[in-house]
Amino acid sequence: MRNVFCLVLISIVSTLSATGQEKMTREQYIKEYQNFAMREKHRAGVPASITMAQGILESSDGNSRLARLGNNHFGIKCKSTWEGKTMRADDDAPNECFRAYNSVEDSYRDHSDFLRNNWRYHELFEL
Repeated sequence: MRNVFCLVLISIVSTLSATGQEKMTREQYIKEYQNFAMREKHRAGVPASITMAQGILESSDGNSRLARLGNNHFGIKCKSTWEGKTMRADDDAPNECFRAYNSVEDSYRDHSDFLRNNWRYHELFEL
């Protein structure tokens, strides 16, 4: 019985260690991801300040479930054209489909492409 209790306790602690990361501060977030935002500015023309601000807000400084488990720092939903990995989360409606990425950098790149290729944001690039 004691061995079973120890195994259960070790399992719980391991799970908490793997998922219970310390929360990232806003300063840590900026320091960690500012280079991604700058690369996207040069690659796609999206101002780094806009990218960082939206990443900070949408991901709760990198602490949101979407950011931690799906590397989605911008809350981009699947829509009908997405063919990559996905994850489910409650947002405007329960159990909505969100894009999931292999890396945070992939999320930043897709965010720039999403803004660049979406007709709703076309006029912003003319400023």
